[in-house]
Amino acid sequence: MEKKNTETENKIKAVFFDIDGTLVSFKTHAVPESARLSIAQMRERGIKVFIATGRLLKYTGVVSDLEVDGYVTVNGGYCITSKGEVIYECAIPPQTIKKVFDLRRKYGFSFALLTESGMYVESLEGRAKEVADLINIYPEVADLEHIASTQRVLQICPYIDPELEKVIMSELEECVSSRWVDILMDINMRGVDKSLAARHVMEYYGFSMDEAMAFGDGGNDLSMVRDVALGVAMGNACEELKQVADYVTLSVDEDGVSHALKKFGLID
Repeated sequence: MEKKNTETENKIKAVFFDIDGTLVSFKTHAVPESARLSIAQMRERGIKVFIATGRLLKYTGVVSDLEVDGYVTVNGGYCITSKGEVIYECAIPPQTIKKVFDLRRKYGFSFALLTESGMYVESLEGRAKEVADLINIYPEVADLEHIASTQRVLQICPYIDPELEKVIMSELEECVSSRWVDILMDINMRGVDKSLAARHVMEYYGFSMDEAMAFGDGGNDLSMVRDVALGVAMGNACEELKQVADYVTLSVDEDGVSHALKKFGLID
């Protein structure tokens, strides 16, 4: 499925890749060899490559052996170069965190806190365990109020359905939400998303969004895929993302990344 076919690909200076469901298969928990070779070839041609994920930087080990130029993490809340220079960051303030704890007491949901040092939950059961198994990342069990009072919180992830998401987000006007699975949502401060982060990264390197390409599969990729010059949705992507993408490629398990890069001439 293709919505436009222009000479945009000839101007691409950087490509952003989501991890889960895009670069990494939910089935194998690994990056297909075709994607690895494609990324190496692009960098040989001088095209910069960035990881753009909802994960914390410390949980990007599954792609750590790929040579990339930087990372957009926690949905754009923390952006860093491969050499360790911070490009952009936006933590969640204490007053907003308090509101989330109050909402938890009111509605009875559980959530994870993501800080610079790790991901924390109060119990690794039910949905928390289900999500952990899906992405092969197991958060640490801890006292969340203690974590929130002693560490900078970069993202909050309630284990709730879309219906309850609407309710609690109406009480968190300073925040935005996104999700990549039905049983978990991500909360960041308003204005923080992968699109804004990609813009910061492109500006840092002297490029514009008209020179960026992006791959994704979930709702948290929507802004980035929509706003770059060439946005690609994986074949396994949610329908909402496919609707805004310029091109829908094959699934991650069908070598969708290399298929799209070949189609648009970024690799041979």
